[in-house]
Amino acid sequence: ALPWVLEEYDIPERAYELAKAGAELVKQVCDKYSTPEKPRFVAGSLGPGTKLPSLGHISYDEMYEGYKIAAKGLIDGGVDVFLLETFQDPLQIKAALHAVQDAAKEEGKDIPVMVSATIELTGTMLIGTDAQTLAVIMEPFDILSLGFNCGTGPDQIEQHLKKLSEVWPKPISIHSNAGLPENRGGQTYYPMGAEEFAEKESRFLDIDGVAIVGGCCGTTPAHIKALAEKVKGKKPKPPKGKQPRALASLYGIQPLKQEPPPFLVGERTNATGSKKFRELLLAEDYDAILSVAQEQVKAGAHALDVSVNFAGRDEIKDMKEVISRFNEKIPIPLMPDSTQPAALETALKLIGGRPILNSANLEDGEEKFNKICSLAKRFGAAVVLLTIDEKGMAKTKERKVEVAERMYKL
Repeated sequence: ALPWVLEEYDIPERAYELAKAGAELVKQVCDKYSTPEKPRFVAGSLGPGTKLPSLGHISYDEMYEGYKIAAKGLIDGGVDVFLLETFQDPLQIKAALHAVQDAAKEEGKDIPVMVSATIELTGTMLIGTDAQTLAVIMEPFDILSLGFNCGTGPDQIEQHLKKLSEVWPKPISIHSNAGLPENRGGQTYYPMGAEEFAEKESRFLDIDGVAIVGGCCGTTPAHIKALAEKVKGKKPKPPKGKQPRALASLYGIQPLKQEPPPFLVGERTNATGSKKFRELLLAEDYDAILSVAQEQVKAGAHALDVSVNFAGRDEIKDMKEVISRFNEKIPIPLMPDSTQPAALETALKLIGGRPILNSANLEDGEEKFNKICSLAKRFGAAVVLLTIDEKGMAKTKERKVEVAERMYKL
């Protein structure tokens, strides 16, 4: 029940109505069978729709507003938990997560959120993100669980589930298909029967952190009943996953502590520091700008500074043009570089990975500093803090520590 999907059927205005009606129907059944000994809960499911924001099919803002409408319908219909499922692009997840959490907050409710991505046979999400990279991207966010659904059956997803278990420190969910789909007489057919599915899916509870199991495409009430019976009385193992402090692009991670050090930031895509980049920006030669970035990747950069602030230019427009291309094409994390919160927010709404902001300081007081840090927190970004306050740049060791401690406490 997403507006941009329903628009294909000329009924985008019915998103709230349909989401609310669906939740109410499930709530009625839940209440009928729920007992104090075994309560039943309603999961409000929101999928990815048909468009990938990292490929420019749809903007973050349009996705956010659409998910928020559907989320309000689910909340008013009585859901107990949100399930963001079958996601194919981390930027989709960010837009949906912000929308459901904001909608719940506006209603004065604290509704937990489960996040579930689809891993294809290639071993990545459709956009190209693997399990470990997804874990790094999602680590800063307040979610109940992270996991996988759809895409493959239990046999194919097991290796990716084990990888996620190694790096994810919170509960994990898994909802596999009933095997890989087959074409039988022009119809999609899932070959795995209920007992075989239950046997294989239930084994996932032996993996550290896996706490929620279920079924997706091809599973029937018989599959879920068999699975429920199989796992009855079985306790999940606690999460043990650990991951390095790292940044991420859509396609991989970069630990902040490099071996051997240091962490290298490519600065050639900076309009202030690079004459070549500045001239390409003035010419709006975005293909050549992309080539400059790719050269820095080949040279060994671990992250890429992106600064488009230049007199006479529209920083917001330029940031949008450059970051949208880099997010899709550049395999290392991005470092949006601006003194303006609006420009940084523009960049963050285009980045599917986990970036680092450059930078925040206290030169203009705490208000601007807090705006930038709030953006970093909301979008799961790291941030560079410069030891500058209202008195100017800290030059001595003592002053640097003083300013650093103040920023850390803020």
